Amino acid sequence: MISVPLPLFLTFLSAVIGALVLTRTWLPGPAKAFFAALAALIAVETLFVALRFAYQIEDVLVVQRLLPFWIGPLLYLGYVALSDRAARLQRHVLRHLGIATLLTVVVAASPPVRIALDLLIGLSYAAYAVLLLRLWRAGPDRLSKLALAHIGFMRRMSLVGVVLLTVTCAMDTLIAVDFARNAGANVARLLSVASIVLILLLIGAVVFTMRRSSGAPPAQSQSTQDAEIAAQARRFLTDSRLYVDPQLSLTRLARRLGVTDRALSEAVNRSSGKNVSQFINEFRVAEAAELLRATTDPVGAVGEAAGFLTRSNFYAEFQRVMGQSPGAYRKGAG
Repeated sequence: MISVPLPLFLTFLSAVIGALVLTRTWLPGPAKAFFAALAALIAVETLFVALRFAYQIEDVLVVQRLLPFWIGPLLYLGYVALSDRAARLQRHVLRHLGIATLLTVVVAASPPVRIALDLLIGLSYAAYAVLLLRLWRAGPDRLSKLALAHIGFMRRMSLVGVVLLTVTCAMDTLIAVDFARNAGANVARLLSVASIVLILLLIGAVVFTMRRSSGAPPAQSQSTQDAEIAAQARRFLTDSRLYVDPQLSLTRLARRLGVTDRALSEAVNRSSGKNVSQFINEFRVAEAAELLRATTDPVGAVGEAAGFLTRSNFYAEFQRVMGQSPGAYRKGAG
């Protein structure tokens, strides 16, 4: 028996994350709804796990064995709602939540065959880990519904989601093997280990998401059309100074240029070897450099005036472009 109900710590963490999601005003409504529903679902699932294995309340088993089918779909749909696939969000919702509903109904109506159930849950976790990883590998410009300042954070969070799904899949597999070989004799211990691992991952995610993702996408063959679109984007940003708006997104910029998200993303990538976020941040860095030379405003205020949403992003991007910190640049220019 679990002496300390560690899953309750996960319940608490999930509730906190859900509350934080609801306060993120920069998240589009559909994505916020999916992520908040996911946090609530995990909170309920971990609570039921604690009630069942720590307090031997078996009445929760009926629901607890069905909830995992919804974890992967909700996480993946949250990212679809942030991507260039959002225009077809309804189709994705019908497909993925439809599959989750079908599995839920089938399992609820069938006799409790544990091996088959654990296999289906494991396959669900694995499948959505792969889908989420594919979305991440498509590059930062894929998350076109986000303001550029938030793309790096959400991409890192998607990797955290991949790791959590993978770890959960592995732990569920070990628990299934234990039930098959030892009639579940070691399940309590395995659940304790799983809870500790997941708690550490969630705490570690706070540190992980503070790290700046680095590296530009590999340069691809440049075409005349790519060069024209990239040049058009440069002229527009120079004339309009829209880059000082910290909520500027790929979709918004593409609409102002009269091109698709994908066309703008590919044009910038191929012509400059950078993603759109880096492309726009170079305008912001140039603006900040001018302010550092011409004013005595605090460095943090300069970053805000240039369009950077956070001080850490300003310092990181200024260092990337200029090769030195804003303070060192001001001192050298003085």
